[in-house]
Amino acid sequence: MDFSLIVFASGVVFGGACAILATNKNRDPLAWFAIGFFFSFIALIVIAALSPVVKSQSTTGKASRKNKSTNGFPDDPVDPERPWLG
Repeated sequence: MDFSLIVFASGVVFGGACAILATNKNRDPLAWFAIGFFFSFIALIVIAALSPVVKSQSTTGKASRKNKSTNGFPDDPVDPERPWLG
């Protein structure tokens, strides 16, 4: 009973630490909590060594293209059905 309580408590502590680091690095905190819960110290080392995820600017680029247009149409439209057109 005592050993299982220690294992569970250490899993919660390491899972929480991994989730906090994952949030600070723009990664999925729930997944890293689970990884930290099961792999404890190894997962904490891995998430500490990973670099932060840079958020994609594709959504901001589309919004800025709409705002730069003078006639209501985007300057360089992207056709998802025919990507070879540009």
